Amino acid sequence: MKTIAFRYGFLFFIGLVAIFLISYAVGQGANYNLRLLNGVLHLVILYLAINQLRAKQPGTHQNYLSGVVQGMYAGGFGTLAFTIFMVLFLALNPAFLASIQTVTGFGDRLTPIMAGALIFMEGVGVSLIAAYLITRVVDNRIEGSKREEGMAYASRE
Repeated sequence: MKTIAFRYGFLFFIGLVAIFLISYAVGQGANYNLRLLNGVLHLVILYLAINQLRAKQPGTHQNYLSGVVQGMYAGGFGTLAFTIFMVLFLALNPAFLASIQTVTGFGDRLTPIMAGALIFMEGVGVSLIAAYLITRVVDNRIEGSKREEGMAYASRE
């Protein structure tokens, strides 16, 4: 389970860094609306990780805890790695940090560590909620395909 989480967590981290660096390079690094791309990437990665768990370990089907834990591992690992990257990036780029400080209401109170804490809390929160919802979607899809094969209560077989 952890191998799947680390693989998809690493892909999540690489994707977040790529989105950020590309947006920063084209002058959109502080564009708050680009977080939507992060959200889409987050959902896709969690779906792939939970789906991979169900494919490799069919006994985990209808065990919501295993799906949520898988999503939390993948999302948490990627979020933690991206948080570390952003703390270092903001610490090494005070001009970018200053531009964010002027846009947000935090002002000088926004430090690289505080920004990192906010990024981490948001990522973990999204991971928890999305992992539960995606686990339900994946399990319902599996249940539906087993029902089509003629099993009345596939999760009870």
